[in-house]
Amino acid sequence: MGGQDDTAGRAGYRQIATQLIDEIQQGVWGIGTKLPTEQALVERFGVSRNTVREALRELQNFGYLSKRRGTRSEVVRTAADSSFLNSIRSVDELLEYVHATHGTVLSIDRVILMEGQARQVNAAPGSEWVRLQLVRRRDPSAPPFCYSEAYVAPQFAEALDHLGPSFDIHRAVEQRYGIVVGRVIQEIEAIAATEGVSLKLQVPVGSPILLARTTFHSIQGELVEIGLAHFAPGRYKMKIALDRRKPADE
Repeated sequence: MGGQDDTAGRAGYRQIATQLIDEIQQGVWGIGTKLPTEQALVERFGVSRNTVREALRELQNFGYLSKRRGTRSEVVRTAADSSFLNSIRSVDELLEYVHATHGTVLSIDRVILMEGQARQVNAAPGSEWVRLQLVRRRDPSAPPFCYSEAYVAPQFAEALDHLGPSFDIHRAVEQRYGIVVGRVIQEIEAIAATEGVSLKLQVPVGSPILLARTTFHSIQGELVEIGLAHFAPGRYKMKIALDRRKPADE
């Protein structure tokens, strides 16, 4: 079967998962067929067995695969669940999901925060920011699962002229200004969709949505960006896996 002669070198588990998903959607692996063994995938992608297992687990999370202990993974569907799943185990993975989605910029403007905006953003009233508004989709034909407002400190605003296709602002700031975003704080709450948000997410006014407020700080403690991400009901899932460290005295 095809799909065995490409992708050389080392890759992260999400890159491997993306490659396998592309092959499933293109018909390389049809429903009812079994993927290669873990060892064959290790050799193909040049990664560890653990990395391959994480990639296969990602495909299971999206609903593409079924696997029973002692058997190879079987393809059970050729299209993902309609919701976007963000699997998080570290700060890096919290930020990586933008690379697996399709973003569309709605506007970029300078704003001075009034009282209401300042409370929502959790910033000082009267402070000036550069705001980027965009929507994200799982794929170009899917309805938006996220509407985001990113508030960038003015001293870092030029980074917005150098955004890549993923619109990953904090990485653009790092590359443009030579700083490192070393601390990310995220708060998540359930709210009702306002009229403006409902229009952008294509959901009824008052629909229950998730609001994730994320702040990005440099390792020097400087506030770089404040993000407000609004997630539509039924289109987004978050999975968090945390490893507990063994106490040093055990």
